[in-house]
Amino acid sequence: MENLSQPIESSSATLNKFIATEKEYPITTLWIFKAPIIIILLNIVALFFGYYFLYLVLALPIMLIVNPLTKKNFHYSLEQGTLIIKQGILSKKQRNLPYGVIQQVFVKQDLFDRIFGLASLRIENASQGGGALDSGRSGSFRLSGGNNRGGTWSTESIGSSGNRIDIPGLKKQKAEELKNLILQKIKDNPIEDSQSGL
Repeated sequence: MENLSQPIESSSATLNKFIATEKEYPITTLWIFKAPIIIILLNIVALFFGYYFLYLVLALPIMLIVNPLTKKNFHYSLEQGTLIIKQGILSKKQRNLPYGVIQQVFVKQDLFDRIFGLASLRIENASQGGGALDSGRSGSFRLSGGNNRGGTWSTESIGSSGNRIDIPGLKKQKAEELKNLILQKIKDNPIEDSQSGL
């Protein structure tokens, strides 16, 4: 029995020392074109019913410029004790999130993601602020309803905003692998309770 438990412990230690980055779990190029594709489809449907949304057409070239820049300037790495996020086109920001404060890690998919086999990974922590990156969302235009704002259009964020981190445009399998890796790191790196004994 001792021989069986030792490899499990050593594999957990090896997994904990493994550093994963956006190179192993990349945001697909298809994510860059997600908003423009949805904008075009919405305009085609609107034209069919005799409507035209000029602001959506104006948003199209902006998304084709902003999304590649956002993707290029977004970096993350799962270090031994912290998740590190670096982002920003004009203003560079970095956030170091200890695994012990992460409360939820989940994979989500909207209709577009399901059609193309993509997924987004969302990581939420206990803080209300967001440390160094509490400056609002940096992201792309999202055209899907049913979110927490009652179906309004919102941005699909990439990176850190408030108490959450979003990594969109991952292949579904890679998103699940990254989720499991983060969950293992949370398990291996619990937060120290500095207020014990009170």
